[in-house]
Amino acid sequence: MSEDQTPQRPDEEATRGSRLHRVLLDTGGALVFPLFAILISFLIGAVIVLATGNNPLAAYAALLQGAVGSPTAIGRTLLGATPLIFTGLAVAVAFRAGLFNIGGEGQLYIGAITAAWLGVSLGFLGPIGIVLVLLACVLTGFLWGAIPGFLKARFGAHEVITTIMLNYIGIYLATYLALKPLRTEGLVPGTDTIDIAARIPFIGLGLGRANYGFFIALFAAVVAYLLLWRTRRGFQIRAVGLSPGAANYAGMGIGMNTVLALAIGGAFAAVGGGVEVLGVYGKMTVPFVTQLGFNGIGVALLGRNHPAGVVLGALLFGGLYSGAQEMQFATDVPLQLANVLLAVILLLVTATKLVELVLGKRARALAGARLEKGLGQ
Repeated sequence: MSEDQTPQRPDEEATRGSRLHRVLLDTGGALVFPLFAILISFLIGAVIVLATGNNPLAAYAALLQGAVGSPTAIGRTLLGATPLIFTGLAVAVAFRAGLFNIGGEGQLYIGAITAAWLGVSLGFLGPIGIVLVLLACVLTGFLWGAIPGFLKARFGAHEVITTIMLNYIGIYLATYLALKPLRTEGLVPGTDTIDIAARIPFIGLGLGRANYGFFIALFAAVVAYLLLWRTRRGFQIRAVGLSPGAANYAGMGIGMNTVLALAIGGAFAAVGGGVEVLGVYGKMTVPFVTQLGFNGIGVALLGRNHPAGVVLGALLFGGLYSGAQEMQFATDVPLQLANVLLAVILLLVTATKLVELVLGKRARALAGARLEKGLGQ
């Protein structure tokens, strides 16, 4: 053995093994609530399917086939999950500061109309135009999300009320712009179509309409994680959420972190709207996609308000919606069963006392504490 090849010391190997064990334990603990909720929801769904005179095994087999049974099915799942990752992050970041961002729907619309307008104007720039448009979505979403943050910090206005009201303002403002100053002639009312060179390209590989917006969403989740657990500002945001009094005593500005948390959430949701326009529709039509912002709340809850959990929750939502279509075609089970399953999952995820009753207090404490830390800490 050469002199520069120094063997690892036993204590270094033990430290690395202990770290890996802790990461696996943290991950397993964090999944207790969601996995339990998913299991119970599918059992309840099976009872519902039986009550309608259908075979639960056949229904769930078709559901799985429609979600991941082919490249096209996987593409539909990824396509459905992409905007939910953005809106889920919008909720999760704010929740880490102790805030409830219910305004993802309006923030997504603001990003969509921004992309529809600038996508046409900057279409001649091709891929550079995509980057510029998404950066513009970040800016408009940040400013839009900062409004309820400022109202909260300056006047004490509750963010639930202000974000809900701003949903209506954002939706109707974007709709007005798409139908009036930015409208073009066509069968479907809406903005002009963005040049194909300035559109987010499809992934290919038989994945249908799935586009690289999914990877942009994964990048956004990484950014959210690094922001919250690897920066001083992220530490302050989490500290304000966990204990405002202690954070204030330590000199952390509660007002500034309140504004930033909601503004950053708004930026994530707005980018989601931009990705939908640039990657899926190529324009903003009226009516536009709905419920993505509100479903993001469920995604964040299911993902325990952690960026990694948000990604997994969005994939579950996307898979259920994609699989429900195949389930309806293959059986007589209606599409609405997917909504029932998601509703039961979210009900059980938030019903901590029920999980404690079934699994014990240790399981509840384990699951509740794991995601308060970053992965590997």
